[in-house]
Amino acid sequence: MKRLIFRLLNRLGGCLPKRVQRAIADFPGVLTLLGKMSSGAVEEIITPDGYTVEINTLFHSNLAKNGSLAGYESDMRRAITRLTRPGFTAYDVGANVGIFSFLFLSLVGPRGHVYAFEPEPNNSECLGHSIAKAGAENITLDKRAVGDKVNTAKFDRRGGAFSGRLISDSAKYNPTDNVIEVKTVTLDKLVSDENYQSPDIMKIDVEGNEVLVLSGMTNIFAKNPPIIICELHSHLGESVDEVAVILKKYNYHIYAIADFLDVPANELKEIPSLMDARHVVAIPA
Repeated sequence: MKRLIFRLLNRLGGCLPKRVQRAIADFPGVLTLLGKMSSGAVEEIITPDGYTVEINTLFHSNLAKNGSLAGYESDMRRAITRLTRPGFTAYDVGANVGIFSFLFLSLVGPRGHVYAFEPEPNNSECLGHSIAKAGAENITLDKRAVGDKVNTAKFDRRGGAFSGRLISDSAKYNPTDNVIEVKTVTLDKLVSDENYQSPDIMKIDVEGNEVLVLSGMTNIFAKNPPIIICELHSHLGESVDEVAVILKKYNYHIYAIADFLDVPANELKEIPSLMDARHVVAIPA
């Protein structure tokens, strides 16, 4: 019954402009109330890789509409598939409910490992259940937010389950009232002190916190620079120019994801500016 009610609510909400939907969700206390109301209202969807992923009927309605998910962020899926090898260690930074975490898992095989980072409670709860159901020992869920410090920080949930981000000093947007406190960690710290395997490939989708993630992995860059597939948010958070500065410092070649996937190798050129890019592929020299 809960699922039917929330499906109806989603249909009604879908008739409202996006900014109105966000304003309602970000009104103080609304998201907490919706979270309590929708507890237990879950569905299961099957990924193209054959894994069962749990979603919340209210918060992840867009995933339920995607059917097989084969077309969900298709360029990201193609890039991950092309670049991931058996035995790789993969980091999914901003994993949401794990659509790409499980894609990585299918590609790295039993000799590889996947680390999925997701601090947003609606998402991490679903992902934790999905990992348990999969019974895979080579995927690890980390509920901390990845940044440039080991600490606690304010995390803006921004409308629900798909746009959460750390509130940083350089944020270019007005934070909502929908804020919680989360633990933060750096990738360098995980590798040096918590015995995480250093990544061979990373997917980063952190809603404008890209610089924070990259700034916290300088030792990784120096010792074992990974392949990086990154979603950029030039309208939020840190400067995308600084993303380029960091990657260039460590001798990365940076390509627009569509060019990387579709342009012949002998014609492929690096992207001149990240300002107009949504997704990039960064390959260490």
